[in-house]
Amino acid sequence: MRRSRLVVVGVVLALAAAGCGSRTTRAQKLEALGAGRNGGASAGNENLGGDVGPGGSTDNGAAAAGPNGATSSGGGGATAAASNGNSGGGSSPGGPKGGFSGDNGGSTDVGVTGNSITVSNVSILTGPVPGLFAGAFNGTDAYFQYINSQGGVYGRQLKALPRDDQFDCGQNKTLTESDIPKVFAFVGSFSLYDNCGAAVFNAHQEVPDIHNALSIDAAHEPNNFSPQPLRTGAPTGPFDYFKAKQPGAISKAGSLVGDVQSAKDSWVGIKGTMQKEGYNFVYDQLYSPTQTDFTADIVSMRSAGVQTLVLVAADVKGIARIAQQAQQQNWHPQLTILGASAYDPQLIPLAGGDALEGMHIYLPTAMYLGEDRGSNPEVNLFLTWLKKTHPSANPDLFTVYGWTSARLFVQALQAAGPQAKRATLLAALKNIHQFDSNGILGPGDPAGKGPDKCYVIVDIKGGKFVRASDSASGYRCDGVYNFVQQ
Repeated sequence: MRRSRLVVVGVVLALAAAGCGSRTTRAQKLEALGAGRNGGASAGNENLGGDVGPGGSTDNGAAAAGPNGATSSGGGGATAAASNGNSGGGSSPGGPKGGFSGDNGGSTDVGVTGNSITVSNVSILTGPVPGLFAGAFNGTDAYFQYINSQGGVYGRQLKALPRDDQFDCGQNKTLTESDIPKVFAFVGSFSLYDNCGAAVFNAHQEVPDIHNALSIDAAHEPNNFSPQPLRTGAPTGPFDYFKAKQPGAISKAGSLVGDVQSAKDSWVGIKGTMQKEGYNFVYDQLYSPTQTDFTADIVSMRSAGVQTLVLVAADVKGIARIAQQAQQQNWHPQLTILGASAYDPQLIPLAGGDALEGMHIYLPTAMYLGEDRGSNPEVNLFLTWLKKTHPSANPDLFTVYGWTSARLFVQALQAAGPQAKRATLLAALKNIHQFDSNGILGPGDPAGKGPDKCYVIVDIKGGKFVRASDSASGYRCDGVYNFVQQ
């Protein structure tokens, strides 16, 4: 059965493997969307709702590149520095490729002139939740404007056209079809209906499509390249990390999972990986998207002796309520593990710092809200140019994916040479097997569609998100990526 995946971050973050691809109804997606905003959601790269990977695990994910291109990918406790090297950006856009004075061939392909390259970005901008994925365009545009300020690429300025599919499959397909004869490529798109556009891309495999694929159909396009590819399963590293910290707590784990297909499908991969690493779940319950009172669940978990609370398939509001009510019941499990949906500026104001104190988050990204700004140049560049180009926009994962898709595109465009052609761009993309966007992402394999196994541990201390002392810089890249059959 084919599955589509929903991602909702900001007010929520959800990665869904819900429904049956293009057969998923609009009502089902609205259900997941509504639940994501108020109830069930999954997090980060924890749900990999693309194709089901092979059984077992792999440690062949790309290692993170260090400041000079050095890598670190190995054993327990291994860390990888945020990259400023070849894995994320290619040559400096302000160097010879930016201030280009040679012959770039002029109008070498669709959407290309001697001084510009135009691409399309098809995202949900209006509809049930206006502006839902506006960050995807904002991030793409911000990176392009940064590159343009450096002289562009081989003398060409980059322009992204915002296309709004209005939360509609037919509109997504129509926009994709209509732009193929007009633009050079598609960059940074973000839509729950990318499966509808995928049918068009599969019929036009000469057209580059650079965005984080949300559906199995999009993920399977030979011409799709995701900055952080996702697969069904989870990295083992975070769970081994927590197990080492609290080995006695994992024999009695409990979780609450939002009762929407997106969160439930996500939980299959996460729970399967955790069980493989020795976690034993004595409490595992669904909660309604409209549920606000978790007292009964908290009392039941305490009675069951739960010592590890896992909230990685829940949205930020659900997490905040559970934390508040656990504090009210004076229940404090030894270990609480949160997913990337918890890395949200709403969480601490909603729950209160005291209720969250000592909880842990694992992220597949740098701390892009700003905590890593001083140590990760890419986070600083991202936030600087987002503020400069879209001053009222807030950073979220969608914006990060737009930015990183644009960087992946530019890296390949530079490698393809001055005479910009779709065919040479695709050839260059097929050679990018390690990409971390200069350290704002954990490293993945866009060409090989290989997921990231690296992570950052974040603690909640004193009402703030802070890096764990043993995850003080870069990424931890221990463990493997465990694929789970579904």
